[in-house]
Amino acid sequence: MHMLPEASLLVSLPGVALAAVCMFYDTLCDYVSPRTIVCVGTLVLVASSVGGFLGAKNFWVVLVCRIFQTIAVHASVVLVILVKYLPKKDRGIYIGFNNAAYFVSVVLGMLLGGQIDFIPWKYILLVPALSIFLLPILLKDVPRLEVRPEPFDGAGATLFTVCVAFLTIFFTYEKAWLLLVSCLLFAAFVVWTKKSRNPLLTRPMVKSRAFMGTLFILFLTFFFQYAAIPIYKTIGKSVYHQHLESISWLLALVYLICVIAASLSGALCKKIGNWWSILLSLGLMLLGFVASALVIRAGFATVTVFMIVYEVGLTLVYTPIYDIATSALRESQRGRGVGIAHVAMNVSPALGIAVYSAVEKSHIGSAELVPRLSMVFWLMAALSALSIICTLGVYKFVGHRARTPNQ
Repeated sequence: MHMLPEASLLVSLPGVALAAVCMFYDTLCDYVSPRTIVCVGTLVLVASSVGGFLGAKNFWVVLVCRIFQTIAVHASVVLVILVKYLPKKDRGIYIGFNNAAYFVSVVLGMLLGGQIDFIPWKYILLVPALSIFLLPILLKDVPRLEVRPEPFDGAGATLFTVCVAFLTIFFTYEKAWLLLVSCLLFAAFVVWTKKSRNPLLTRPMVKSRAFMGTLFILFLTFFFQYAAIPIYKTIGKSVYHQHLESISWLLALVYLICVIAASLSGALCKKIGNWWSILLSLGLMLLGFVASALVIRAGFATVTVFMIVYEVGLTLVYTPIYDIATSALRESQRGRGVGIAHVAMNVSPALGIAVYSAVEKSHIGSAELVPRLSMVFWLMAALSALSIICTLGVYKFVGHRARTPNQ
């Protein structure tokens, strides 16, 4: 399916903006009152929604407003509030609910998108503006910053954010100069971190085996996240000749099941523990990939079942990974911890979709579609198996000794 350049920009640039800003935005929660961030984020979201609606006849106005909508979404700030201020015993439950809320929004977005032929699309831009009515309710429970924070490392945060922006754009457009700029910015960030008195990435964060280990697991786990849906659509359209509308309804069903899985993920972690939850999740992903590689021709319903198995595994892994990673840090550093984890979640699948696209273009293994798709599933399965091995290795070193640092 070919996309117009304007449509491609509308999809890619807001995503790049999110990848670049999430580190900066989450980090601010370690220095600025969450109430301030929630207020400003909501007001910017409303303003950009109304601006996009009023300027709907101009593509560039819509593009800029979409970028600001993406920047203003404060779901990540909600996650920071959860990991900074909730007691350990309740944290996983609410991280799971936060993840479930994301999937609910995905389903609603798909349903609204399906009505675009009946509703003028500019009205859909107004939907996020409804959040203004929830602001008074949110402010009742959003905590204030009670302690005096360290000086904010604005230069370090800016260097890291811009570095991630260029790296994400490189994986989208594959231009060598973008990678070069990203490497230079990263080198500058490393030098700055070593010389700064109050660096963004502190030495205890880097030395935390639990934090760095779970980040590595997260990077491997989400590597093929963006590739899974395009492969599923390709199988439906090119192998089984399904209409795109039918595929979209099946995807909505997949995400509804993910809502249930996300809602239960916290309770699962409480029952069997975070590390066993990660292993169970990765096992489901491995099963989904291996089975998909074997049953591509067994019927689209069968393919859909194992797509659900994979997506449920990916959904369940979110809660324990974030709980372990942020619990390994002091409360004053957890905003940065969430930000770095969000960066890994954006950069890793961007690299994964680039690998998938390269395999598609090169016709490695076979010129026929089904064997080529099967090979991609085997690659995904191999990465899931590697993730399981790495999880066992990280747990051996830190799992039984991991504890929350003194606040």
